[in-house]
Amino acid sequence: MTAVLTDAIHQAVQRYFDGHATGSPSVMRLAFHESARVQFVQGGRYAVWSLDEYVGKLPGHPADDEGRRRRRIVALTASGDAAAAELELDYPGVRFVDYLSLLRVDGEWLIVNKSFQAHPKSPASP
Repeated sequence: MTAVLTDAIHQAVQRYFDGHATGSPSVMRLAFHESARVQFVQGGRYAVWSLDEYVGKLPGHPADDEGRRRRRIVALTASGDAAAAELELDYPGVRFVDYLSLLRVDGEWLIVNKSFQAHPKSPASP
């Protein structure tokens, strides 16, 4: 993967991180293709949200504990116009592992699918 390609994909992921940090639906939308979906399993059942449903869950402002939240790219791979990113979002009460599928659409990298796993922390966890 070239440095230019890596930087472009990192920018797309950063828009996603910025959406979380600000809690802003409009900022989060910048990271996603309009037809993107969020897929996950909760309580043993498969679930899917549209982009509108997903960004509609954002509060519109940073979380009270934003200063204690950490986000990082764990792995990134790409080939041509397709990429995948594994992310860790480590929050005081839960650690998320996100898997993003990204495509370069009209020269811009956008998330087209997100799947995730939430790992709740016990009150004593760091």
